[in-house]
Amino acid sequence: MSGVEGTPLDDEAARRPAAGAPCGCDEAVERLWEYVDSELEELDQERVGAHLHECASCLEEEQIELVMKQLVRRCCQEEAPATLRVRIHEQITVLRLRAGTTPEG
Repeated sequence: MSGVEGTPLDDEAARRPAAGAPCGCDEAVERLWEYVDSELEELDQERVGAHLHECASCLEEEQIELVMKQLVRRCCQEEAPATLRVRIHEQITVLRLRAGTTPEG
């Protein structure tokens, strides 16, 4: 499917850098989450990485993203208290009994 001038597809193609073109600050910051999560294609990963290696302010932004990711990971590892897990299990059991089903099916 080819993009018609002025359509979103055409605009997206126009924003895409040419192969081997250097990455600028705007693109590097815009794509930091993808970069940090290694979700970019290899060429884009290398371009953003090269920019971060050369640009102290963008490297600082990357460090902030890494810290945020670590904080989210740490906060999401909390486990519910045992008493809460037991209460939830009991309620599920009561609901299954009322519905006439068992955990096996």
